[in-house]
Amino acid sequence: MLITLSGWVPRELICLTYQAEWSYKYETQWPGVCRAGELQSPINIMTRSAVVDYHEAHIRGPLGFRGYGDVKVAASNNGHTLKWSNIPDTPAPIVSGGPLRGNYTFLQFHLHWLSEHAIDGMKYPLEIHMVHIKTGLSVEEALKRPDGLAVMGVMGMVHSGGNSEYALDQIMPVIPDLMDRTEKDIEEKTIDMTRLFSPDPQSYYTYHGSLTTPNCQEVVTWIVMDKPLMISDSQYKMLLEVNVGARNNYRSLQATNRVVYRSVASCSAIIMPSLASTLISLMVCLSSTISAGVKKGICIITSFKKKFLRYDLPDCSKFQ
Repeated sequence: MLITLSGWVPRELICLTYQAEWSYKYETQWPGVCRAGELQSPINIMTRSAVVDYHEAHIRGPLGFRGYGDVKVAASNNGHTLKWSNIPDTPAPIVSGGPLRGNYTFLQFHLHWLSEHAIDGMKYPLEIHMVHIKTGLSVEEALKRPDGLAVMGVMGMVHSGGNSEYALDQIMPVIPDLMDRTEKDIEEKTIDMTRLFSPDPQSYYTYHGSLTTPNCQEVVTWIVMDKPLMISDSQYKMLLEVNVGARNNYRSLQATNRVVYRSVASCSAIIMPSLASTLISLMVCLSSTISAGVKKGICIITSFKKKFLRYDLPDCSKFQ
């Protein structure tokens, strides 16, 4: 994940955009805290291990989105990703609520193929990162604070037919001009960023982590949407032709050594491969709000399912 802007980036941070010293092919040589950090990103998010925050101890209310329907951006290829930055001195969208304490102002969004995060061990063809900075801070200040940045990750799934080109069709026309690296923005355009949102932006996982590119500062509140948007096969093939130093531009998965929270909305529309798995996942969601006695009753039922369906489910003895 890259955080730089066009037009007003401090000179000392330009290396985050145009440096040639690091490569996705040689992650073990990345500088900064990339190797020594303890809260690095991306991670493999396991649904059954995520804490459903029914009591709003961490996720305090719904996410609030302002100004995403009409955003003026400029596109560029910085040698590591394709990036669309908010034009300086134009209105910038703001996100608040959920796990965030205060407002966060949109800086830019960029693309990773394959996805950087995995959900239940599965990678997606695409991940969009929408990078925001805590309102009122400079980039330099944000990189020194644990809550300096907030990044929304939206997964993209390749789908044939239907309306699969809708989400990306605002940005695809400029891709042919971005095939090779350029050190300047090549187009300014007003787009509707809500079309890049997950189908359910209130359904997500959140955790504290890092940038996924050098210097990997651990200053990011991650909001990873769990419902992917659809992209077309032809759009994805075009992205694979872009020169970003390698065929893919994602960082390897890091240790999942921290609490990952899950929004309540993520339990209301679970997409699983089978009905039985869906029922089991729903039971996991409900388990944090019902009494121990009811838990025991559910466990007896699910133990019956375990016997025949061979799923790993809770031991009923702990509810005695």
